[in-house]
Amino acid sequence: MIFILFTQNIIAQTTEPIQDPTLNNLVLPKDYKTSVLGNLGDVKKIGSGKETMILIPGWGFGAEVYHNFIEANKNKYTIYAVTLAGFGGTAAPPMPNNATYDQQTWINGATNGILNIIKKEKLIKPIIVAHFNISTQVALNLALDHPDQIGKIVLLAGIPYRYYRPFSDTSWGKEARFTAAERTNLVNQYWAPAWYKTVTKKTWDSGNHTPEEYSKDSATGKILFDQSAQVSMPVMIRYLLEFFTYDPSLRYNEIKIPTLILLPSFSDAFFNENYYSINQNISREWMKYYYLEVWNSAKEVNNPMIQFKTIRDSHVFIWYDNPKDTYKAIDDFISKK
Repeated sequence: MIFILFTQNIIAQTTEPIQDPTLNNLVLPKDYKTSVLGNLGDVKKIGSGKETMILIPGWGFGAEVYHNFIEANKNKYTIYAVTLAGFGGTAAPPMPNNATYDQQTWINGATNGILNIIKKEKLIKPIIVAHFNISTQVALNLALDHPDQIGKIVLLAGIPYRYYRPFSDTSWGKEARFTAAERTNLVNQYWAPAWYKTVTKKTWDSGNHTPEEYSKDSATGKILFDQSAQVSMPVMIRYLLEFFTYDPSLRYNEIKIPTLILLPSFSDAFFNENYYSINQNISREWMKYYYLEVWNSAKEVNNPMIQFKTIRDSHVFIWYDNPKDTYKAIDDFISKK
């Protein structure tokens, strides 16, 4: 998504060179100055409300992406706006030595970073608000493995795992489900060495979200696109490949803390639009499955701790497109005992 991965048969379909065999995007640049694994990139404390909230941006973004959220809610909550290491102009951890992507080295490091803030600041069951991917994985880790440390979870246009359509079928009608071992093998044997290792920056950007997908306002979407596009490709790719091996769907029934999943609405017309990406025209139909249908298994579990609400007139950055309904949904959820 966001990442070239939307068009899973892309290598066979394209004719122009879209990779450079001299590249190695699986390592950090030689002059890259790393941080310590388990540290967050940045933490900002704002507000003075009774309830404590930790905001986690996803997919390359820094805490500044929550600026309008913070301004609207700083009198209601005490907010810790964090930036995950490597995102938003901060330093990433060292690239793991001999660690396979299913070990979730960086995502687990980010999870530990949140736990360290909770401990350091002596926070009592803060509310976790996470957006997009990577941050969603951190939030789900907290909900599943550390429920005693947090109060509630809010996911804004979250993506729980990498959705696959059947490789033998060009339609999106049925999801292809893989075991943990199969997901890991796909990443370790195919995605990492055969695609992401040598993909060019031009190809990467072309396969990313378009501004219109980020926001209904294309000018706002362009600003957001540019922010994410500034992050070093090896950093984005490492997080992405770990995300590819992540699948919490068999554990939805284990979630024991209140969890609100706010879905973007998009529209049928939007899904049916075509756009140019990586040397071909494709429709945005994939977004229906990556953002909406991917949650079907969570709905089927009927866990009373998990709630869903669709925010009307919204795309991926739902609180940019419809702040009123987004904030009300969060406030109603938090205030409910």
